[in-house]
Amino acid sequence: MAESKQKDLPGTNDKFRCPICLEEVRNPKYLPCYHTFCKSCIQTYISSTAACSSDNSKTIQCPVCRKSIQAPSDDASSEEWACSLPEDKLILSMSVNFNQSENQLCMFCQRNNKTVQAKHWCKTCSAIICDDCKFVHSYVPILESHRIVSLSDVEDLKNNIEIDEPCLVHKGKYVEVFCQDHDQLCCSICFATKHRTCKTVESIDDVSLDIDQNSYNITPKCLKFFLTKLDALQVEYKNVLVNLNAKKQEILTCTETKVEEIKSLLDKAHNQWIKQFEQKHSDAVGYIEIASDEVKRLATTIQETNTMLQRVLENGTTRQVFTTRHKIRHQILDHVNHLRDLSIWDLVQSYNQPDTDFLRQILEDQHFQNVEVLEKSDSTLNTLREFASELHSNDILRRRKIMSQRDWMSVRFEKLSESNLPTWVYYGLFVNDTKVLLSIEKPPSLQVYDVTDSNAKCIQTYPCSTTPFGLCLSGENMDKVYVSFENHVDHYQIDISDSDCVILKKMETFQLKKHMKAISRGSTLILSASDTKNMICTSDFSVKHSQNSQKTGDRPFIAASFHSNHHAIIRGNEVVVADQDSKDVFTNFVNISNPRGVEFDLQDNIFICTMTNKLRQIKYGGGESRNIDLPGIKQSYNVVLHPTGEKILILGFNKQFCVYKVL
Repeated sequence: MAESKQKDLPGTNDKFRCPICLEEVRNPKYLPCYHTFCKSCIQTYISSTAACSSDNSKTIQCPVCRKSIQAPSDDASSEEWACSLPEDKLILSMSVNFNQSENQLCMFCQRNNKTVQAKHWCKTCSAIICDDCKFVHSYVPILESHRIVSLSDVEDLKNNIEIDEPCLVHKGKYVEVFCQDHDQLCCSICFATKHRTCKTVESIDDVSLDIDQNSYNITPKCLKFFLTKLDALQVEYKNVLVNLNAKKQEILTCTETKVEEIKSLLDKAHNQWIKQFEQKHSDAVGYIEIASDEVKRLATTIQETNTMLQRVLENGTTRQVFTTRHKIRHQILDHVNHLRDLSIWDLVQSYNQPDTDFLRQILEDQHFQNVEVLEKSDSTLNTLREFASELHSNDILRRRKIMSQRDWMSVRFEKLSESNLPTWVYYGLFVNDTKVLLSIEKPPSLQVYDVTDSNAKCIQTYPCSTTPFGLCLSGENMDKVYVSFENHVDHYQIDISDSDCVILKKMETFQLKKHMKAISRGSTLILSASDTKNMICTSDFSVKHSQNSQKTGDRPFIAASFHSNHHAIIRGNEVVVADQDSKDVFTNFVNISNPRGVEFDLQDNIFICTMTNKLRQIKYGGGESRNIDLPGIKQSYNVVLHPTGEKILILGFNKQFCVYKVL
């Protein structure tokens, strides 16, 4: 791939550029990872880099994101492979120079070696055509539905870009529906073979019309901000290289001075030392260059997606905007996850030479003491993690906004998954759409369950030195959680890979002055409870307000609202809703003998577990209430709502749990 500064990457100056030749893209073809190239460039790249993998299939790696791409057939030539790639008609449609339409030649006639002036643009064919070719469109049945506009009508040319998105799996098919269960765009064959049993599959037209575009997470501002971060990383790499080279020269000069004083004895040791140090320096610089190159490739992805998004927002339909944003989000997240999995981010930041007494070293050890390398974790990982977290967080907010528009006093529950447990479990939490984290008291541990299938499975267990109790998310995203151990609270980072490997990394610990078992985080406060007190806390779990409470059941249960400063507790046979100063907002008598866990829905109505197969729901402010059946649960004991409001977790007192979809 051609080398250039980041300002010359694809997407600069609002043009679609090929990442290989860095020129304006010609005959655009795109890979399954959605990166687009000139047909001739990708054909040359395939010819020079295609190799057979372990299973003897012919593959290449995308020149930008390094994703492995398999050939359409093992004996396909580079030309056949390049020709089989989908043509990026969206780029063709948006790349026509409408302001220089004069003296352009008909693309169809040129294929027959004719030079005829073009006067029209066929949006369906993505080609400029002459009068005769337009006439052919009028009587050929398959061409009659094509939309043709005059090149002189600039406004009509620029509006209502609508290009059917081809299916990357089934050649000749186009995406028509969106499966929300798997977050995938599907053609009719995809739907028939893989998504017939999915619960939520809608046409792309319907989905794109229902989405509030202002709440979507992929925006040019977001992408430009991330590009600024990547630029800063490149500057940081350059500064580190300057420092390393300067430090190297400083140490070499000092060493040379000492060596000259005892030259006759130190020549051999000196040469060996230089070889070792040069190797360390070469390795350090090499890793920095690798990291810099990977960041540059990610910047290329961001530049491409930013250019595409800006153009689609200006000229595309709502359907195309939705489809493009969906592709962009997955393209960026795939590339970011690839970088996060690389083991290249512990970079050398400086060198240190603690001892320059070479005469003593040569007399005692027969060699010079090696230069020490000073490493630290590179800030790139934090930048990547923050950006991925922001994309996920914005998607959660968008989905929560859609769910909050429902009438929650009439929602229903459909059971998705269930599991029997070996012991009593009182606290749980969603950590993504298909994983729940459970607090296991005996033996002390945290367990992760996959709830994708109807029978949930434990996929990871993390032993704890002391008993864990309450759980809550620490932010809008689901990748960080607080876990209460009664005397302290640990803050964990949760990383979930594409292969469903879950890793918990402890980031910090808060020592507690007062015992805390149950914890809950709302929009404006952190709420906690022990067996005898309810407490409102600051962000470091220092207590601001506390009040005595009467213990009900085996464990205390509390809830903080997603979108207000209210929290809820059970006081005897009453549910009490209070504000951030612990002042009661309203109290409602619950005609239940054993009320247990509580939770707010997205409209601040209250769910209450009843120690039966039902969940009581009380409308905000009191008055209206109802019971909701819980198929699969015998004794509901605690309830947890997914941050988007799309699912709900019920923990049963009889050692079981169920996950339901909110309908």
